[in-house]
Amino acid sequence: MSDLRHVTERIERAEFARGHIAPGETPAVPRPAATIVLAWPEPGTTTYRVLLLKRPDTARFAAGAYVFAGGVIDEAAGTPEALCLLPPDLRQPEGPAAVAALRELFEETGFLIADRPVNAERATRVRGSLLRGELGFAEAAEELGATFRDVRAAYLSRWVTPARFARRYDTRFFITILDAETPPDPELTQELVGHVWITPAEAVRAFAAAELPMLFPTQSTLQQLADETDIGALLTSCHGSEPEPVEPRLVVRGDSVRPVLPGDPEYDEAE
Repeated sequence: MSDLRHVTERIERAEFARGHIAPGETPAVPRPAATIVLAWPEPGTTTYRVLLLKRPDTARFAAGAYVFAGGVIDEAAGTPEALCLLPPDLRQPEGPAAVAALRELFEETGFLIADRPVNAERATRVRGSLLRGELGFAEAAEELGATFRDVRAAYLSRWVTPARFARRYDTRFFITILDAETPPDPELTQELVGHVWITPAEAVRAFAAAELPMLFPTQSTLQQLADETDIGALLTSCHGSEPEPVEPRLVVRGDSVRPVLPGDPEYDEAE
């Protein structure tokens, strides 16, 4: 067994132990969700780092894992007021998901990737109202005078949680760029306990060394990014794309829990 497969299996086994259904039981309906990769290009180089956030060991989902900012897609993310904040190429086909991804990034880290800078004190106050559910994202953006029509972002991929997991998500993955001289520290909510700015290739190596626990879609996304070192080319290649959903299955044998993808020889017999 390769080191990467060993680490992947260990992470998925821990998540499986936290909640799964029995063989043959009706799977849970996946909840629509969105997540976003925040990339920081190092000035004067072609290198970029991405922001990974650490979930607490007590979390109900992805406990102790490093993740991208993200969460469920609510109805407010699909309103005309919310969708008109986006650039045209992000309004279709996954506009509500893109709104939700930008909202979650702001809520979880304090980073608002808007067309123009906003007043920092006002942003802190509005973010608090957003976290308490007193405002929707469109209302928060209006109060801050923020729009996102010039945001450099792209729709990367779509992952569906395997059917055997009790908690399932149909997650749209986006990527966007943070322009800054240095990678700033996020202002984390209590749902997160740490962060790291790291290149995708370094993150893949750290995962293989069991230093950065991640679920399979996160690790796969980082591998995709590590294979494409030119972030501008990546955004261009993803422009207007509508990725097909990828639903891994699980090979469960005793204490072994291993995700496999379509095309894997074991996929048809996996659960």
